[in-house]
Amino acid sequence: MTMEIADLDGTMLDAAATMLVEEFDARVGWPTLAAAREEVEYVIREGFARAAIEDDVVLGWIGGLPEYDGRVWELHPLVVRRDRRRRGVGRRLVEAFEAEARTRGAYTITLGTDDLDGMTSLSEADLYPDVAGHLRELRDLGRSHPFLFYRKLGYAVTGVLPDANGPGKPDIFMSKRL
Repeated sequence: MTMEIADLDGTMLDAAATMLVEEFDARVGWPTLAAAREEVEYVIREGFARAAIEDDVVLGWIGGLPEYDGRVWELHPLVVRRDRRRRGVGRRLVEAFEAEARTRGAYTITLGTDDLDGMTSLSEADLYPDVAGHLRELRDLGRSHPFLFYRKLGYAVTGVLPDANGPGKPDIFMSKRL
């Protein structure tokens, strides 16, 4: 069967919540199924969510939350099962997200992608006082940080929040004009 993208609805809620718990690092993700369910319900209620489905199995999902009166949409979250990564699922979900955000009047997409594990040159570094200089020199340290995936899809690094997740653990901000 072919993978399809559909609205994430109540029948997929448990699968989507389970993915948040199992596929995200608990330090920035959702440590319990109850917290993850609340997050999925929040995203659906406040924005929208799409799921990649194959043979009635949720392979991944993506959510969107409006900002700036809907002119900007935050991509939050994107999660794909580990056994289905690097097979186009994430790309298809991002494409569906962008199409829906465009339909809802978005001009810009934004997202944050944390570095907790020393995957980029921004991790474990004192980014002050030259935050912009560190951003200019941003590089992956060979472990395929997600910013590389988003960059391939046309997203630009637009900022960093130093120490967002503790000393030396920044959140990298990326954006794309639709």
